[in-house]
Amino acid sequence: MSLKNKPDASNNDVRVPGALMRAEIAEQPQRWRELVRNSREQIDAAAALITEGKPELIVMVARGSSDHAANYAQYLIHAVLGIPVALATPASVHPGAPQLRYPGALAIAISQSGRSPDLIATVESIRDGGTPVLSLTNNPGSPLAELASVAVDLSAGPELSVAATKTYTSSLLALVLIVLRAAGEEWAAIEPRVDLLADEAEAFLAAPAGYADARALLAGRERVIVVGRGVSMSSAREGALKLMETNAIAASGWSAADAIHGPLGQVTPGTVAIVLTGTALGRDSVIEFAEKAHALGADVLEVGGGVLPFAAAHITLPQVPMGGVPLLETIPLQQLALELAIERGLDPDSPAGLNKVTLTT
Repeated sequence: MSLKNKPDASNNDVRVPGALMRAEIAEQPQRWRELVRNSREQIDAAAALITEGKPELIVMVARGSSDHAANYAQYLIHAVLGIPVALATPASVHPGAPQLRYPGALAIAISQSGRSPDLIATVESIRDGGTPVLSLTNNPGSPLAELASVAVDLSAGPELSVAATKTYTSSLLALVLIVLRAAGEEWAAIEPRVDLLADEAEAFLAAPAGYADARALLAGRERVIVVGRGVSMSSAREGALKLMETNAIAASGWSAADAIHGPLGQVTPGTVAIVLTGTALGRDSVIEFAEKAHALGADVLEVGGGVLPFAAAHITLPQVPMGGVPLLETIPLQQLALELAIERGLDPDSPAGLNKVTLTT
């Protein structure tokens, strides 16, 4: 049976490969607007855990794409609020393991489904140790939401494609909204900025500048490295994950500061280096990596402001405040993963061997 005739298991109708992922990518700007409208009280309660609780440490609990959102939070919270942020290690929680204790801390757990057993066990251990928990999940009735002192509903609607798209960017937006409110920003100032960000995303989706050249550059490639810095490191890791899980190719995502060292050894003639230049903070190291990769024979694809004259292709994005950059730059990476998978005869909605919820114990 060809992919084009593959039945949808939910209703036995013929489904076009990638149709779910395509629709979910396209609806992201509207979901961002709905998050502001639907979850405002929850976001304020989440911000109060910071402003009133005054944590000395924030511990992020997440896996997969949500772990990339946690990387984003790690940079953003430290840059805006000056609070150190650590990442929890769910694998260390097992029967007989010591009680997790984070005195003076706040735990933020991110999960699209809120159901992964190892994440739930980690959150239970943290909570039982006396640390308040804030959850961000797209399932308000999930075990994770029930464990939390405050639960923020991502308001992304059902996500049916295995590859996370709208739940990922909604997680980023929820985090930046919480941080801005904790920093004292008023909703009257925040909401127009979210609308502008959504408008810019819709404009790019309607007419993506440079996208055709980028797609042609990546066609048939088996080795890709994606590099960013600061908040864009999360985009690099998420973009590489999307290419891996939908296209079954060797892709890796790195901070430019690390990629200039060992990961540069991955670059050989024929490698595509996707470099994210939309974030001003740390851009110099991204440019340095791009120059070194180009010298080694990589074809460079720049996603951002068009500052690399030697790049083989550019996807141009509008300038937005730091916290919004990863939301915009993630969209073309999602689109490229989708379209390249379809060109390869794959179904990005149902990658081989992958499931929507990974029930790791």
